[in-house]
Amino acid sequence: MRHPGEIELALFAGGDLGFVERWRVQKHVRECSGCRSEVETLRGARKQLRDVAGELPEGLNWTRLSQEMTGNIRVGLAAGECVGPEPRERHISLGWHAAAVMAAAFVIGMGAMWWKMPSRSTIPMPPVNHAAVLAVQDGVVFEASQSSIGVKANGAAMSFLSPRSDSVAVTVSMQGSARAQFVDADTGQVTINKVFYAQ
Repeated sequence: MRHPGEIELALFAGGDLGFVERWRVQKHVRECSGCRSEVETLRGARKQLRDVAGELPEGLNWTRLSQEMTGNIRVGLAAGECVGPEPRERHISLGWHAAAVMAAAFVIGMGAMWWKMPSRSTIPMPPVNHAAVLAVQDGVVFEASQSSIGVKANGAAMSFLSPRSDSVAVTVSMQGSARAQFVDADTGQVTINKVFYAQ
């Protein structure tokens, strides 16, 4: 059994339903005590409203009251327009301007780093049994050959020997380190040796 909705019951209680709908709801209300109780409550509320409406002062002009309320609403709307729109909070959006500034700063920073980088100098590697002095700093000597890389300081020496290799890449830092990278001719493995001098 489908119960009528609240709106249908209210329209039925006020006598405002069409013929077919009124017949269907009336048939349901006869069989359903819950809906019958709801209709009786709505009819009672309607009667109370009529009684209260009869207590309004005599000569009350509803048309005049309606015009006054409409006028008050218009005055309120006009006053709101005079004041202007409500100020909105300003949202800070970075947008593409900030992206352009960041990109320009990045390019300038990278350019400054490139400008300040020391130039690379290449020293030809001596024969296998001879070592080339790559850098001397505060009495520390960095040497490299095709078979080793090492550091000498205060009469002591340390070096790394590399197995037979076709190519050796040596890098020396003036902050106290030397590095040799080579590819083993027999195995194809890359080995990196690095020596540091700390005072």
